[in-house]
Amino acid sequence: MNQDPKTNEPDDHDQFASQAEQGDPGIVREFVLYLQENKKWWLIPMILTLLAIGVVGLLAGSGLAPFVYTLF
Repeated sequence: MNQDPKTNEPDDHDQFASQAEQGDPGIVREFVLYLQENKKWWLIPMILTLLAIGVVGLLAGSGLAPFVYTLF
């Protein structure tokens, strides 16, 4: 009943090779998978708030500045 450890190597190698050939999931999908895996749902409001502040900052430097300043 002794199994040779070398018999599992091709399976592990094939699995590793198939994972390596898969495409990049992208930063948003990877972040969502991270949130699902680690149950860190409390990060979503903070990320959305930072994105909203960034958008307002970008709009403040454009021709829409007079309309952005009326928000505050």
